[in-house]
Amino acid sequence: MRRWVIVLAFMILGTASFPAYGSELDDLKAAVRLLQQRIEELEKRQKAEACQPEKAPVTQPGQTPARQPEQVAAAAKPVTAGTSPGSFLIPGTNTSLKIYGNVRVDATYDFAGRNNDINNNDWSSAVFAQPLDTNSANRERKGQFYATARASRLGIVTNTPSPWGDLEVKLEGDFNAPNDYMSELGSNGTQFRLRHAYGRWGNLLVGQTWSNFIDLRSYPETVDFNPLGDVTLIRQTQLRYTLPLGSSSLAFSVENPESLSSLPPYQTRSNAGRIDFDRVPDFVVNWSLHGEKAHISARAVTMEYRNDLHSQRGYALGLSGSSRLGPGTLVAGIQGGDGIGRYMFNSIMQGATETGSDLRLWRAMGWHLGYTFPWSSALRSNFIAGQTYFGMDEIANAYGRFWAGKADEFVPNKRIDQASINLLWSITKNVEAGIEYSWGRRVTFGDEEGVQHRINTMIQYNFF
Repeated sequence: MRRWVIVLAFMILGTASFPAYGSELDDLKAAVRLLQQRIEELEKRQKAEACQPEKAPVTQPGQTPARQPEQVAAAAKPVTAGTSPGSFLIPGTNTSLKIYGNVRVDATYDFAGRNNDINNNDWSSAVFAQPLDTNSANRERKGQFYATARASRLGIVTNTPSPWGDLEVKLEGDFNAPNDYMSELGSNGTQFRLRHAYGRWGNLLVGQTWSNFIDLRSYPETVDFNPLGDVTLIRQTQLRYTLPLGSSSLAFSVENPESLSSLPPYQTRSNAGRIDFDRVPDFVVNWSLHGEKAHISARAVTMEYRNDLHSQRGYALGLSGSSRLGPGTLVAGIQGGDGIGRYMFNSIMQGATETGSDLRLWRAMGWHLGYTFPWSSALRSNFIAGQTYFGMDEIANAYGRFWAGKADEFVPNKRIDQASINLLWSITKNVEAGIEYSWGRRVTFGDEEGVQHRINTMIQYNFF
């Protein structure tokens, strides 16, 4: 290029033949010499820079640096598998992240009556509040249908290694929160609720999850969203430490308390002079033996009932397990105690009773048996039975007579019987469907009965 500039300049000079333009010609020659000098300096600088290593660009504070070619190539690398199945490493960290959940659609049909609190959490079975056959308008409303997708679930779990052990963090929720009537009258929207929110660092767990009093492996498999009524169904905030003991473990926990010393309608009366409050947490211990084909769990809990008038300490014990039996699996459990209350689903409203002169604890005991039989690799059935008993209390009949016809769902129970049979079909890896017949009966201390006949159906689409 330099040569062409010089040739062009001399061509222009060669065409200048008039003496009147002598001074302009001298100026043009000087400009050409200066241009030639600068071109030579530029060529020397380019050669020198080509021999130097590439420097990172300098950025000012607050300015985003430009991405270099090697950074773009690194960002384009495929996602790396995490430490647990189905997880992946978050780019730029050593944390594994897993997203899980499902879309679940349930439909129920009640041949007999059902609890009228269908828009709350009791759309699934709650035999302890089944309408009584006498003095109950709900009992006469037979043949009711209900369908919902509110049990759909979404969760994330992370795992991060550290010098003190792996840190697991879990957050999970569904849409089964109380939702009154706007859900169906309006857009069928349902409200999100928290299920699990905890961190587990090695053997230490802090946060909300299933109570330490629960043994999920011993629960019968139901299509009904609620389990059998003799088992525990609570998730609560807790501090838990699990001590490994070879093939077994011993877990201790301090858990959030919840005192309930009055049944409806008394519990809603703010002027009753006996409002419940909590002062001491619940204490739970659970020993579990883990086998390849069987397991067993023994556990205990102690809790306090307290209101403005009185306080009383309750307790509960539980024993349960599972075992391979023939082609299927047998599960069984028994638990009970004085004031077991919410640590057994059927006694959630029947833990303690304030008499005015003292606080009385209900004695309750429940058991269940369940057997899973595989018809094929895709089909299986569960055969389930269970009972719950409550100790006799001399004030129960008086309370029963008071509540009859007013709040019949919450008249104290003397006995609850349950049985169900179902068929579950694994259609594909991600899709499962089920149908179930559930029967239940409650008997009060006044020998009034309430009987449930229900069909439960479900289809569930898993994310992965």
